Amino acid sequence: MTCLWCGQPLRTDPPLAGLLTWRPLTPPQLCARCLARFTPIAPRTACPGCGRADSPALCADCQRWESSGQVLLHHRAYFRYTAAMKAFIQQYKGLGDYRLHGAFASVLQLSARGAALVPLPSEPAHYARRGFDPVVGLFGHLKLSFWLVKADTAVPQAQKTRAERLLTAQSFTAQLPVHPPPRVILLDDLYTTGRTLYHAQAALRAAGYAGEITSRSLIR
Repeated sequence: MTCLWCGQPLRTDPPLAGLLTWRPLTPPQLCARCLARFTPIAPRTACPGCGRADSPALCADCQRWESSGQVLLHHRAYFRYTAAMKAFIQQYKGLGDYRLHGAFASVLQLSARGAALVPLPSEPAHYARRGFDPVVGLFGHLKLSFWLVKADTAVPQAQKTRAERLLTAQSFTAQLPVHPPPRVILLDDLYTTGRTLYHAQAALRAAGYAGEITSRSLIR
């Protein structure tokens, strides 16, 4: 196997600690040198509302969400949006390099026990143009629950200013199973303002979901 980012050979020997867990192992797809280019977010010093790095108290953005009546998602993200991560996202989403979808699979590990892992889907037009769903690609090694549908919007989120993102209209609808689990974890690639994730939360509530809803993303 070779590193998905630099193409150098990968060591494939699983760590002893991983073997002793008796859980399925997801081998790394990035070499240690490439993985070190991406800056992880320490959960202990992240904002308890949105996962912003180096903000152990509730950040101003989350305070505004709370003041608007939102129930915070207690979001957590794995990496900061650095230059290296921006280059990865541009290659993966912007240029449609699906080969990279599993790059962080060994890091993006979540248990689905007692919870539904619900990815935020692409708009139909974006899916048709790109040929794949980037969020489903990133988290596709997990057991996912496809409860959400997203309608096409006039302007992609990536082309909007921060103020325009926050004013984006609801575009999600949800369909729940007959017996949903007590927890939902929403999954996305990038948390910027939180608008998209809070729309997803609202869609689940509108469909009748009464359980706990939190969220995760690759990047914050």
